[in-house]
Amino acid sequence: MKPRTDVVALVIGLVLLALAGVGLWEAFSAVAWSTVAIAAPVCLVVFGLIGLFASRGKA
Repeated sequence: MKPRTDVVALVIGLVLLALAGVGLWEAFSAVAWSTVAIAAPVCLVVFGLIGLFASRGKA
C-alpha cells in the first residue's frame, strides 16, 4: 500500500516557502509591493491547484 501525501502539510509548506522568499527579498533589497500584489494571489491559486491534484484519488 502506497503512503498518502499529506496535502495540508504540502500546501502550508508551499505558502510558508513563498513567505520566506518575500522575507529574503526584503532583507536583501527593496520589495516591489505592486509585484507582490499580483504574484501572491496567483501563487495561492497555483498552490490550491497543487493541493487539489495531490488529494485526488486514483479512479
